Amino acid sequence: MLKHNKQRFLLILAATGSLALSGCSWFSANDGREDIDDSYLKSRQDRELQIPAEVTEIQEGDLYQIPQGAVIVNRDPKGQMLGLEPPQLLLSSGDGVREDQDAEHPTVWLRGQSSRFTEFVEGFASSNNVPVISKNNRNFLTDWLSDEDEGLGEGLGSYNIDGQRHKFNLSLVAENANEFAVQAVHSASEQEIDGQWRQIETSDRVAKQFLNQFIGYYDGIRDREARARILAEGSIDTRLGTNPQGHIAIVTEREKAAVWQQTPAVLEYLNLVITDRDQSEGTFYFKVEEPSGFFSSIFSDTKDVKVDLAPGDYRIDIEDIAIGTSISFKNEQGERLSPNLVGKIYPEFSAAYRSRKIRK
Repeated sequence: MLKHNKQRFLLILAATGSLALSGCSWFSANDGREDIDDSYLKSRQDRELQIPAEVTEIQEGDLYQIPQGAVIVNRDPKGQMLGLEPPQLLLSSGDGVREDQDAEHPTVWLRGQSSRFTEFVEGFASSNNVPVISKNNRNFLTDWLSDEDEGLGEGLGSYNIDGQRHKFNLSLVAENANEFAVQAVHSASEQEIDGQWRQIETSDRVAKQFLNQFIGYYDGIRDREARARILAEGSIDTRLGTNPQGHIAIVTEREKAAVWQQTPAVLEYLNLVITDRDQSEGTFYFKVEEPSGFFSSIFSDTKDVKVDLAPGDYRIDIEDIAIGTSISFKNEQGERLSPNLVGKIYPEFSAAYRSRKIRK
C-alpha cells in the first residue's frame, strides 16, 4: 500500500510540473523575434515539500538532493537569443550527390561532367522562373527571390518572418574526372519593415535551402536520363546500309557490344535456332528449320520461323563501322544474301532489335 501511494504521489508531482512548464509562450512574432516568456527568471522557491504522514519508506533527505557547493549562476535571459527553427540539412542522400563538409559554404559534389554545369543551372532557372543578374560557365548570380512570389521563393528564409527576399550565388568551385562541386552563397537578404526593405544578416541556412532546390532539379534530370538509358539499352534502332566491305547490311548507331548482346534474343524471338557463335569473329550461326505440318506442330516444340528464309544454315556477321555497327547475312556456302532477300527479311529483324519485349 505504501509503495502504491509513493508511486501515485510522484506521478502527480511530475504531471503538475509538466503543466507548469507548458504555460510558457513559445509562439513566434512575424518579425522574427521569439516571443518567449521570461517570467521564469522571477520565480521564487515555494513552500517545502510535505511528505504524507503515512509514507514511511522514503526519507525527506533522499529527495532531490543538490550536490554540495552547487551555485546557480548566469541568470540573464537566454530565450530571446535562441531560434526555434529546426536544423537545415543538405539533401545529399540522392544518387550521385555527396556533401562537402569541409567547404566554407554549403557545397555538394554532383556526379557528371563539369561542362554540364551551365546546362543544369540554366534549366533550373528556367523551370523555376529564377531571375538572373549575371551568369557564365562557372558562376550564376540571381536577382531578388521574394517569399511573396509563387514557387521557389516561398520556401526560402525563416519560417516565422513575413516579407523577406534573398539573392544567391551558385558557383562551380571544383571538378575532377567524374564529378564537380557546386557551392551556394546567400549573397544578400532583406526584410520588409514598415513598408521599407531593410538589410538583414545572410546565413548558410538559407543558402542550404536554395542549394537543396537545385539538387532536387539535378536529381530529376538524372532520373529522366537514367530511364531513357534503360529504355535505349533494350531497344536498337536500325536501317538498311552497308558493311565495311560495301555490301548490303542492317546498320545501327549502337556499339558492337550492345548488338552482340542483343542478337541471341533476336534470333530466339524470330524462332531461328542458334547452332554456334564466335565472339572473336563477331559471328552467329543459325538454322532455319523445315516448316512443321499440322500434326507435327501438335507433337513437337518446333515453331515456324518469322522470316522468309528457305530451310538451311546461315550466319550473321556483326562488324564495326564508322557510324556504329553493321549486321550482314550469309548462307551455308558463305555466300552473301542478295540485296532483295536482305530487304525482304529486314522488317522482321528491325522490329525484333527494336522490341523491348525480348530479353537479353
